Amino acid sequence: MEFESLHKEYRKKHLIKKPLFFGAIAGTLLLIVYFGVLSFANSFTHAILQFKSMWYWITLLVLGFSTQIGLYTYIKMATKLKALGGAATSSIATAGGISTTSMVACCAHHLTEVIPILGISAAAIFLNQFQTLFIVVGVLSNLIGINFMLKIIQEHSLYNKSSGVFVYLMKVNMKKTIYVTSVFSIFIFSIVLYNSL
Repeated sequence: MEFESLHKEYRKKHLIKKPLFFGAIAGTLLLIVYFGVLSFANSFTHAILQFKSMWYWITLLVLGFSTQIGLYTYIKMATKLKALGGAATSSIATAGGISTTSMVACCAHHLTEVIPILGISAAAIFLNQFQTLFIVVGVLSNLIGINFMLKIIQEHSLYNKSSGVFVYLMKVNMKKTIYVTSVFSIFIFSIVLYNSL
């Protein structure tokens, strides 16, 4: 069945509204976890101050994570609608692993606030020194994960070729984009690692 021939209203309901909804929920939950961890470890005032000092990184993490969850939801819904069955399952599982890694990397730096409470000061010093590195890893892995999911959408033609946001994105060769993004990420990671040492 051609993707364009799917009932327009059904496509709109499942392939636009659900991914946007789940992406927004994921971003909101990530912010709640962020403020919850910092508030628990210190205070809500500290959480606000920390957010103000790192708002650009946190915003990139939340947007990247929300986008990945939205794309993941889109891929699941589009795969069901197109009846691909297991054709994209391993690709989606890999992309989900990248997303999970991003989430872990995103939240790992918050251990610096909790670990001193537990009495593990050497680990707290280590994590605090590499806090920016953990955040950058989260942002970069989100970027790679987004590219990977767009490649899945492109490979399996999980988009309407006549209209929609993917029409323009899918003109780009996503395999090359993943390569460029990976090289860029390694370069940025190396710079941030060098500055953290």
